[in-house]
Amino acid sequence: MAGTDEGRSAGSLSIGALVRWHQREWEVAEWQGPLVTLVPQDGAEAPRAVSFRWLVSAEDFAVVSGGAAPAAGGAALEGRGRLEGQEEAELWQARMVEIDTGLAPGRSEHARGFGPDTTLAQRCAAMSARLAADGIRCSAHTLADKRRKWKAAGENPVVLLPAGREKRPGGFTDPRCLSAMQEVVARRAHASDVTIDVIREEVEDLLHSRYAKELGSAGVAALLPSRSTFYLRMKESGLADALGQPTRSRAALASTPPLPHGGREVVLRPGQVTQTDTTPLRILARGDDGRPTATELTSLIDVANHTVCALMITPSRPRDAESGQAGQATRAIDLTLMLAQAFAPWPVMPGWDPLSAAAASSLPFGALRAADERFTEATAARPVIRPELIIYDQGSPYVSEHFTEVCDRLRIARRPARKKTPTDKPLPEHFFVTLAHRFSQHVTHGWQGRSHKKRGRGIDRMPLYTIAELQQMAQEWVALEYQQTPDAGLRDPFRPHVVLSPNKMYAVQVARSGYRAVPLSPAENRSFLLRQWVRPGKGGFMIDYRIYQPIAQDAGHYREILLRGGSKLPGRGDQWECRFNPYHPERVWLYDHTAGTWVTCDFRLRHLLHDPWTADMWQEHAERHLAAGGSKQDEEAIALSLAQRDRRRRSRRPPPKRTGAEPPFQGLELETEQPSQDPYAGLEEFDLSTLRPYPALPISPMAPPSAPATSLLPAGSNDVGPTSGSGLAPHPLAALFPDDGDGSGPQALTAEAPASVDEVVDAELLDDPNPDDDEAENDVWDV
Repeated sequence: MAGTDEGRSAGSLSIGALVRWHQREWEVAEWQGPLVTLVPQDGAEAPRAVSFRWLVSAEDFAVVSGGAAPAAGGAALEGRGRLEGQEEAELWQARMVEIDTGLAPGRSEHARGFGPDTTLAQRCAAMSARLAADGIRCSAHTLADKRRKWKAAGENPVVLLPAGREKRPGGFTDPRCLSAMQEVVARRAHASDVTIDVIREEVEDLLHSRYAKELGSAGVAALLPSRSTFYLRMKESGLADALGQPTRSRAALASTPPLPHGGREVVLRPGQVTQTDTTPLRILARGDDGRPTATELTSLIDVANHTVCALMITPSRPRDAESGQAGQATRAIDLTLMLAQAFAPWPVMPGWDPLSAAAASSLPFGALRAADERFTEATAARPVIRPELIIYDQGSPYVSEHFTEVCDRLRIARRPARKKTPTDKPLPEHFFVTLAHRFSQHVTHGWQGRSHKKRGRGIDRMPLYTIAELQQMAQEWVALEYQQTPDAGLRDPFRPHVVLSPNKMYAVQVARSGYRAVPLSPAENRSFLLRQWVRPGKGGFMIDYRIYQPIAQDAGHYREILLRGGSKLPGRGDQWECRFNPYHPERVWLYDHTAGTWVTCDFRLRHLLHDPWTADMWQEHAERHLAAGGSKQDEEAIALSLAQRDRRRRSRRPPPKRTGAEPPFQGLELETEQPSQDPYAGLEEFDLSTLRPYPALPISPMAPPSAPATSLLPAGSNDVGPTSGSGLAPHPLAALFPDDGDGSGPQALTAEAPASVDEVVDAELLDDPNPDDDEAENDVWDV
């Protein structure tokens, strides 16, 4: 075996290989620099570290079997083909060993020009001649430099491989010219197609207009490459292919923003990067009018742990050409209501599976409940994640002013995805497929299939679910199954072989990044609602031809707003900011920016509408009233028409189909009302056994006082206050009534009355702009 090339091939030597050396078999345990650590197989000798040169030049050296790990580090061959780089490294390793020792690895005889009496320079010249015969040009000086580099690197053959050159984008063309080329092509995106010669002329004109004063005519001419190079740069950059595309494709390409931050970033904590998108749900639901309606789903996915932070199901219908009824789809208010879900835990609804609770899941429920009091036993198994960055589609709701304002108020950064590039937000795209496979197709009543070609028959005649029911079913599925199912894309960096679920991955990340509760107050939740600028008046203010007036508790605050005149905001004049929810339009909130408080206002005819209604229903009946010859300002007629609709629905016989009219879709609940305060909160318990009857009071202040009564305080009490001359405590209200006997009561009361009483009365009179006009007082809220 020692004489064969296969058995003595040192190029196949690797970690774990068995070699024969000094008449004994050894295992290669380590290879560090020029030293190879050998472990004897018979255990008769301790491991030995020998030089690779001495090992392979031994007379009885042979490789018995190869190992698993290559001698040359595979990580160093990054950027090259692994097999190609490894073979080339083995060839250079054998050449360097032969130059250094004069003996090729695996051979016992010296080749010509590599004998024991040759010098290093002679061996380099002999190797150069051998390589020239094989068609490789490499001088003796180059081989000597390679050997020195190889020895300095610990005889690592990887340093002998040629470093791959990174191609410079644009070559040696000036970057200013490349930027001008892209700008000119983008300008021509909506125009008719032209040749590259026209583009070159426009680029030359653009460079002259920008840099003529700075560089002069000769300098600008140097920026523009030759015609052939210009054609080459247009082809390399893809601009030539863009010119050949249709106008619509060129326009879409020009409006596509570049990918920010140079590519996919590393996400390490929950909420650092989130992605959102909207897609048809392909489940028919029961609409407001009892008819089947299509639905849309919007989801917000966290990139770090693939958690569904929030989801929103909304009705979707096209515009009715016959009746003229407006269409409906996901709007900006739907996105903001969905965003509000991410800031609060989901409650476990009645009828949900007990395993959908956070206490029964892999979430760190105890630590979360200690940090956030909103986590209770009735909290769903979905973590609360505050988004820091949202990657969104370029649909109209996402670029609306309202959604942008809410994100800015909550300090949420936004990043648009490129048009027709679903890879910029792959998690929502994959979630839609997962939802269809694991949720939608199991909704037997309403599932339409993945396409219209595979749609079943008679779906619209099924007993369909309402949109609110679908919303609760989807949230239960997320908490019960999706959040607790292992995902192959979630791995713990300390246990990469373990596949984690979104909840388990969140538990790993929150232990490192921490959790801070950010509960939003009802006043802060009003920022999610739509903004409307109104002009308050004595009769209230109008929104969509509905008049709103303040409630009794806020009437004084509203009067202060009227006395100030306008809001004095830049560009608004006498307009004030108002927030309202189109799904619950019976109540709105007027914002006083001077005091930072809200004035609660109700719809003037709210008492006529006892059933749930929305702004869309109001608009529908307003259009019907207008088509019948009425006016949109006749809000009483519109309100009565809306009320009669619900009365007819309750009084008439049920329809033959099981899809009867239901309460309208009113979005998701958002806590915008201040909780009422308990007036008896904090009082100590009262013992009813100590309660005594109280004497009757005089009917008139001029009536004689009643006979002195005994103390009405509980027995044993020392809190009796001042006593009279007879030793009995006076009546608590005795000072308020005159004493006809000696007249001391009225004089004492008059003498002791504080001067501030008159000031309070004067202040109340001054608050009334016209206190003597009774008719004006009664007409304050008349329209």
